[in-house]
Amino acid sequence: MVMKKPHSQTVIAAILFVVFLVVAAGLAAALSVVFAPVKLTLNKEDYALTFLFHKEGAAYAEIAEVALLDESYSSERIKSYGGISKQFGTYKNEAYGEHFRLTFSENTYNFILIRRADGSVTVFNQKTKDATAALYEKLQEKLS
Repeated sequence: MVMKKPHSQTVIAAILFVVFLVVAAGLAAALSVVFAPVKLTLNKEDYALTFLFHKEGAAYAEIAEVALLDESYSSERIKSYGGISKQFGTYKNEAYGEHFRLTFSENTYNFILIRRADGSVTVFNQKTKDATAALYEKLQEKLS
């Protein structure tokens, strides 16, 4: 004779399974943010910046300004994610208004700013100050 589990045990098992799935999905999302690369591709006539689901790009002719910002750059979070190693989302400050920011928090105190002709602004950096400066120089070369 097979004994049936009481109904409450089945409900508890189902709830625990759903909780496990939610926690696993959250952990997977957090890890993807930590390990996802910030990639700037410099093509012949345009650039592409990608990170997770954020993708943007423009022709070099559409870039109104490129600047290398130092540690004096700061902004206020509007809608963003701030993890252990990266922050990304919508930020705002007096100089650039509302803008997209994608930065590392590992003591990287320089940032690349791209302002496009439509007025949109993106601020980003790489894992180290030297890597950010080198990428800025490559971008400057493409604009020359």
